[in-house]
Amino acid sequence: MDNLEYLNQISQSNRPVKRSLKSSDRKTNLIIKFSIAGVVLFFLMMAFGAMVGNLNTKSDDLAKQIYTRTVNLNSSLNTYNRDLKSSRLRAIGVSLSAILTNASNQLSNYLTANSKDKNIALDEKTTASEAAIIEELNTSLTNAKLNGVLDRYYDNQIGLQVSLLLSQTSELLARTKDAELITIVTNLHTSLETIHQNLVNYSSN
Repeated sequence: MDNLEYLNQISQSNRPVKRSLKSSDRKTNLIIKFSIAGVVLFFLMMAFGAMVGNLNTKSDDLAKQIYTRTVNLNSSLNTYNRDLKSSRLRAIGVSLSAILTNASNQLSNYLTANSKDKNIALDEKTTASEAAIIEELNTSLTNAKLNGVLDRYYDNQIGLQVSLLLSQTSELLARTKDAELITIVTNLHTSLETIHQNLVNYSSN
């Protein structure tokens, strides 16, 4: 036996022997793999559920905010509409008031029936924010009335409020998948677009 054959024999004798996995080992590995996959799937489902729940909560809060905005703005319209000199502008204000009344009634019914807490009240921070917005509007219109320029400021300020409402309704329509809420908000959005165009036409004359 030469040196090369001798080395080959030593190499073969030291080479690790491959062992096939026993049936029980294979079952154990499969169980471990399925267990890991199950845990991962569970957490993915939890994350998805939390995301959907968060979106629903945000939609609910935005619907409440739109409801509050419609009620507050309608109150301002009822206060200042009668003091407008322009019959055309007054007619636009009356139409807007009717739209807001209808929308707020529908939103109130929807939120009462579908909100998780069966409550249409906003959180304190948003309530304060909405109160500040309407207070600023009323102060502006009151000063304009005292200075004899209510029509001009009414046109400008109400146009701004309608634009803000349009932005909110667009956001809500992009968030919600609730068919009933979509119908209510779509009708409100379409009506507000008409009012906005009427105000633009009034301003351009």
